[in-house]
Amino acid sequence: MRLVVGDIVVYRNHGVGRVAARRKQELLGETQEVVVLELDKLTVTLPLTSARTRLRPLADKAELRRVADALREEWSLSSRNWLSRRKETLEKLVAGTPVELAQIVSEGAQRERVRSASGGKGGLSVSERQLCTEARTLLSGEVALVLGIQPAAAETWIDGHLARSV
Repeated sequence: MRLVVGDIVVYRNHGVGRVAARRKQELLGETQEVVVLELDKLTVTLPLTSARTRLRPLADKAELRRVADALREEWSLSSRNWLSRRKETLEKLVAGTPVELAQIVSEGAQRERVRSASGGKGGLSVSERQLCTEARTLLSGEVALVLGIQPAAAETWIDGHLARSV
C-alpha cells in the first residue's frame, strides 16, 4: 500500500479515513516518517511501518459480494454464553475486515430474531449489542464509500441482505 496523501484507507476497528499527510517527525528520540490519518472524529498519526500493518485498502466490489453472502448466512448459533463468545467477537472486530464485520452483524441479527421468536430469551446482552452496533457502523461506512451511496442507504443495503437470510 502506497499511503499517498488523499488515499482512502481503513484503520481496522476505527473505520474509514483519508491520508491527510506524510511527514518526518521525531518519535521516541528518532526521526521517522509518519502518516496522518483523518477519521470521522479522530486524527491519528502512525509511524509508516505501523501504518503499513494497521491500515488496509477500501474493500472492492468482490469483497462486497462476500460481505453480502456473510450477511445472508444462517449461523449455527452457539449455545455458549456471551462471555465465552466475546473473545472471538472482539478478535473479529479488531481485525476489522468487511467479511468479519458482516459476520458479527449477521450473527447478532440472527440472535435477536431467535430471541423475539422465543419470547425474549437468548437475545443479546448490552455489551454484545454494543459490539454488533459498532461492527455495523464500521461496515456501513465502508459499504457507503465503496458503493458511492449515503450512509443511510448503506444501512438499507445491509438490512436488505439480512432480510434475505430469514
